[in-house]
Amino acid sequence: MENSAGLGVLNSYGPRTTNGKYGAPGVDELIQVAIWDFTYSDLPDGASDALSLDLVIPANSTIVDARLLIDTAFTSTSTTTDLEVGLYSVVDGTTAIDADGLLTAVNASQTTIAVAGALITGTGALVGQVSSTTVGGVLVVASSAADLLTGAGRVIVRYILNS
Repeated sequence: MENSAGLGVLNSYGPRTTNGKYGAPGVDELIQVAIWDFTYSDLPDGASDALSLDLVIPANSTIVDARLLIDTAFTSTSTTTDLEVGLYSVVDGTTAIDADGLLTAVNASQTTIAVAGALITGTGALVGQVSSTTVGGVLVVASSAADLLTGAGRVIVRYILNS
């Protein structure tokens, strides 16, 4: 990556590896697939990535489904920490389109995220709906308490870009 102009525009020469941290696109005919990998100590927050490498769910996209795959069980000191997964405005990464629009705290409760290999299906308000007609969304995973000790997972979102 090169940022020689000082304008926040990056030039990429050749392949680069991000290991899924910023999201990786996939496609299944009409349905697009976006996948984010994260750990308990590096939750996707939408605003912290200074290079703006986050994968964006485009405006006017219908969310087909959202799932959370638990690779390593999540634990916390309180044993009551839940996760919420939603979309925030690509403009600033801090304005919520819907903070738990993909997976709610009920979906990703401490009980469900504490099981390695679990595949949790989201029932947030954005699932089955258009995410936003005006602005693209970046993924944010938030914990209900800042006491996670272990855990790793992947959020998988399938969506259709409406014309």
